[in-house]
Amino acid sequence: MKTVASAIVLLAALVIVAMVSRGGLALGEHKDVAGTKHDVASGEIPNCVYCHIPRDAAGQLLWPNGQTNQEGPLAGEKRMCFSCHDGTVTRERSYVFDPDRPEHVRKPGFEGQDCDRCHNPHEANYGKFLKVSSRANFCWNCHFRAGPSDHPIGVDSLAAGIHPEDTTFDPKSGDFTGTRLWNVTGTSPGSLVMCLTCHSPHGGQHDTLIMTVPYTSEQGFSQTLCGSCHARENGR
Repeated sequence: MKTVASAIVLLAALVIVAMVSRGGLALGEHKDVAGTKHDVASGEIPNCVYCHIPRDAAGQLLWPNGQTNQEGPLAGEKRMCFSCHDGTVTRERSYVFDPDRPEHVRKPGFEGQDCDRCHNPHEANYGKFLKVSSRANFCWNCHFRAGPSDHPIGVDSLAAGIHPEDTTFDPKSGDFTGTRLWNVTGTSPGSLVMCLTCHSPHGGQHDTLIMTVPYTSEQGFSQTLCGSCHARENGR
């Protein structure tokens, strides 16, 4: 009887292991970074090792120990992203982590509220490893009350006779100002006003809600920001 019971326990354990293994494979397939920009494998070193180690790791995701940024707006920023995206490793400019440019609100070091609030290094379905749609109404993924109730979106600006003074916003070239217009697929250039016409998660203007155009107040007017599209009575 004892032998039979032991056999049953062993069989149950094998079934559980098989189920976990199958689940792990499915998860591994979903989490694969091969062929993406995070595929940094070289020689005999697999790509996983650069970000995950099974021993002496720090944090839930088996990330190697290391110092975080200690000062400034990016204090506490996780090395998981910052160790490469500080402009020294990645090919793109480092404006994403430029301490002189406002960034989307986040809580450094808090899981799901740091860079991983919007990005997942394993997800490439939406471009730039975003977890949700990356089109020009990207903000609407979280800010459900934004949009028509605040400012009309999806409006054809050019058809309405509104021609913004500056429709470019290209941080890579050092241009952090511009009310961008988008096409129906959510990529610029176009003629439509979208969320990202006025906002940018990275590289916003100072003292604004990450606006792409500066906001100043004089005699009750929202200068520059609104004036870029809406002419005032004084002929501006």
